[in-house]
Amino acid sequence: MEKKTVRLSELLPIIEETLASGGTVKLPITGTSMLPLLRAGRDTVTLSPVTGNLQKFDIPFYRRRDGAFVLHRIVACTADNTYTLCGDNQWVLEEGIRAAQIIGVVSAITRNGKTFSVNSKKYKRYVRIWHWLLPVRKYIVKLRGKLQK
Repeated sequence: MEKKTVRLSELLPIIEETLASGGTVKLPITGTSMLPLLRAGRDTVTLSPVTGNLQKFDIPFYRRRDGAFVLHRIVACTADNTYTLCGDNQWVLEEGIRAAQIIGVVSAITRNGKTFSVNSKKYKRYVRIWHWLLPVRKYIVKLRGKLQK
């Protein structure tokens, strides 16, 4: 049987309809921007509908103005009702993300067949520590890259 690749943009109407009706959507992880938490080929995320304003440390699934789909963590909620986001494996902040760009929000993570909520104490501890390390994350990421070589 031939495998067919489907672009995320082709699935977007189904994802949006599912979330709008109160359902959830599971997506596999691609890319490296959310390492060490999320690893491509190993993890999936469960997206839930956005209800109300998102909070600091939430992980929204959003679409950039250039059309790219992104999954990054909120590091600040601003007075002009936009969000500042950053991948866990990044240190450059992305500012000005509007609620209209957000498709859904991560409510659970599945790793090696085990699912855990983003409301778990262990997960929340990880988030706080990793956020606290944001000022030195650039050096952590570079050191980890050198150690892996």
